[in-house]
Amino acid sequence: MPPPLPETLVSVRDVHRVFDNVHAVQGLSFDIQRGQVVGFIGANGAGKTTTMRMMATLDTPSSGSIRIANEDVVQRPEAIRRLVGWMPDHFGTYANMTVFEYLDFFARAYGFKGATRRQRVQEVMDFADLGPLADRMMNALSKGMGQRLCFGRMLLPDPEFLILDEPAAGLDPKARLEFKNLVRLLAQRGKTLFISSHILS
Repeated sequence: MPPPLPETLVSVRDVHRVFDNVHAVQGLSFDIQRGQVVGFIGANGAGKTTTMRMMATLDTPSSGSIRIANEDVVQRPEAIRRLVGWMPDHFGTYANMTVFEYLDFFARAYGFKGATRRQRVQEVMDFADLGPLADRMMNALSKGMGQRLCFGRMLLPDPEFLILDEPAAGLDPKARLEFKNLVRLLAQRGKTLFISSHILS
């Protein structure tokens, strides 16, 4: 008996995005199968972030379609947001807030309550190795530590499809290796990952 065909989780079809006179994304089409780890490689300014923002429902295509788990990102953004985790290339920090308080705040925003919330925050901190940083002020973190914190925030609602925009940019070699190990672990758990970079390695 032949093995089952892989299931398409993401379908991008002839997507264009135009800003004034800039054609940022031109006729892009691709599929991502459930459980795949896909690298999205291109030079700075090639439209990677714009594409990922559209997939994460933070922007809308000028034309074409994007479907995730057979839901249209424009027609059903709320359904998409329950499936997708988004890690931007830059994220805001808050003064006078520790790493633990930051994750706890977002866990509350995602609807976790009581003991379930504390357990989920602890699970994410353990997975992303944020435990030693729990009491550190988040605006005093190094680039690598900040990336791990943003990564942890993305994981809180346990999304099925993870979109990571330049997650290794600015990291030292040790931090890049640690990040690769986290990606490998998530892949082993059956997550689907879409990772942009201009760094081929």
